[in-house]
Amino acid sequence: MTVTTSTHHKLSHSQNTNEQFQALDRALARRYVFRLLHEQRLRRIQEQPQGEVIFRPRVEICDDPSSSRVTATLELPGMKADDVRVTLERDNLLAISGERVSKAPPDLSASVKFPVKEIKYGKFLRTLDVPSGTMMSTISAAMSDGMLLVSWPRSPPGATTRSPQ
Repeated sequence: MTVTTSTHHKLSHSQNTNEQFQALDRALARRYVFRLLHEQRLRRIQEQPQGEVIFRPRVEICDDPSSSRVTATLELPGMKADDVRVTLERDNLLAISGERVSKAPPDLSASVKFPVKEIKYGKFLRTLDVPSGTMMSTISAAMSDGMLLVSWPRSPPGATTRSPQ
């Protein structure tokens, strides 16, 4: 009887160890794939001409249940309101787009080097989901200090809200 228990204990320990190795293997494979995809994306960006790079500005979305509107704040440093377009694509997709142009003179000599170049220039596009049926007239946008605040109604005008049953 003890032999069976001992054998069973060894088998369950073996299975547990095997599951741990499989979990570790999956985690390492996932990390490797993410790294490859990141490197591939960086290569693609570096191969494109600077004017064609499309980047996504960072965003914070505030969905306060006590408010009738949802507000998104986009980080667009150095941009003016005239340089940004806010459009409603299809029925429920809000698109914020524009282009940030470098302030450096275009006629810099080849000897000028940029040891660090972290500021993103070029075209940008950020899309946000809005409720189906939202009209452009109900969307508001304001730019202040490089921050774009965009808000839209939680539910489009005329939408009926169903009470939970």
